[in-house]
Amino acid sequence: MPRLARKFFRTIRLLPVLVVAAGLLLTVRAGEFAGGIEIGGTTVALAETKSEAPVKAAPVQAARAPEPKEDDSFDPVTRFTDEELDLLQDLAKRRQELIAREDEIDARNRLLDAAEARIDTRIAELQEIRTTIEALVRQYDKQEQAELESVVKIYETMKPKDAARILGELELETLLGIMERMKERKTAPILAAMQPARAREVTEELARRKTVDLTSARAAGG
Repeated sequence: MPRLARKFFRTIRLLPVLVVAAGLLLTVRAGEFAGGIEIGGTTVALAETKSEAPVKAAPVQAARAPEPKEDDSFDPVTRFTDEELDLLQDLAKRRQELIAREDEIDARNRLLDAAEARIDTRIAELQEIRTTIEALVRQYDKQEQAELESVVKIYETMKPKDAARILGELELETLLGIMERMKERKTAPILAAMQPARAREVTEELARRKTVDLTSARAAGG
C-alpha cells in the first residue's frame, strides 16, 4: 500500500477518538464553570443551581420631590390685579391725607397751647392787679371809716338843732351813712329838729336798711 494511502486510513481511524475526547473535555469544562473557577487556590463561584434562601429585593424609596425654593424675584406689580393695585394706591393716598391731617391738628394744638399759656399769664396778671386794688379799697375803706367815725363824733357832740341844719343839706347817701353810725339817743333829737319832709325821708330809708340787714342776717344764719 502506498504511503499516502496508509496515512489517510490512519487519519480516518483517529477522528472518532478525537471527537469523543473533545466531548469529554467540554463536559469537564462545563462542570468546572458550574462549580466555579479556581484562581490561586481559591474557588470563585460563578453560578449556583439552588439558592438556600430567597434574596429579598431592597425596598425602593420613592424619589423625594425637591422642596420649592422661594422666589427671590418677587414683583408686587405682577402679583396683584388692577383692582388690588387701585385699592393699594387709594389706601396709600388716604394714609398720606391722614398724616397731613394729623400734622395740621398738631400745629393747631400747639397754637392753642401757646394761646392758653398767654391767657393764663394774663389771668395771673389780672388776679394780681385785682388783689392790689382790693387791698387799696380795703385800705381806703378803713381810712374812710375812720374819717366817717370822726365826723359822726363831731355831729354827736353838736347841738341837735345845729346838727339837723347841717345834715339836712347833705346828700341822702352821705346823710344816711352818718345817721347809721350815730347812737339812737343822738339821732332822735336831730331828726326832731329837721324839716318834717326831710326827717320822714331819712327815717323811712333807715328803717328799710335795717329791715334788709335783718333779713340778710337771718338768711345767713339759716
